[in-house]
Amino acid sequence: METICISLGGSIISRRSGVNVGYIRKLLKLLKTNSKKYKFIITVGGGYANSLYVKTTKSIISNNSVLDQIGIAFTRINALIVKDLLAEMDIYQNVVTTLEELKMAVGTNDVVVMGGLLPGISTDAVSVLSCEVTNCKILINVSRDAYLYDKPPWEPGAKPLKELTHDQLIELAYKFDSRVAKSPFIFDLVGAKLAKRGNIEVRFVNDDIEQLRAALEGKKHSGTTVKA
Repeated sequence: METICISLGGSIISRRSGVNVGYIRKLLKLLKTNSKKYKFIITVGGGYANSLYVKTTKSIISNNSVLDQIGIAFTRINALIVKDLLAEMDIYQNVVTTLEELKMAVGTNDVVVMGGLLPGISTDAVSVLSCEVTNCKILINVSRDAYLYDKPPWEPGAKPLKELTHDQLIELAYKFDSRVAKSPFIFDLVGAKLAKRGNIEVRFVNDDIEQLRAALEGKKHSGTTVKA
């Protein structure tokens, strides 16, 4: 059975108003519909709560490794919530914390949920690593904006990009990935390089569940697609 990795950006799950329970319930229905076709790895980002804590503690904590560890803790809290709300499925009962555990869990369950792994890499890179160790060739990245841009999207004249090669993604990530906790960048540079190494196709979608459905089924969808 083919494995698909879905990377849920923290902004999708953890918002100023709280946990986005409605989206997770829609995700559950979608996964159940496709459970006979695929196994799923779900990686979860830190979101609003993480951003709030990192922003307010940077004035007293200067060690980026510590700030990263705070972020990892929030990703795992979010992953725990997602895992519990997906409990109707054949889901691994723990939030995965190592790649070795991931390989074991994917072998025994249809759905595996995880957050961050190590200081210094975002859940973008974690998602790609998860694909590599499980021979997964499709990564669907869910965030508030379906598109990658030729420069930061808040800058005047930023243009959305429909298709990119792995090399083009690496070039963009190199420009904007500062390796600082919660800094805005287009995609994790480490993840971009690993995606090229593993020839992993990355499909970007927004929080419209129908766009995720289309991307999952290999149909036309709004958002950027990265492939060789």
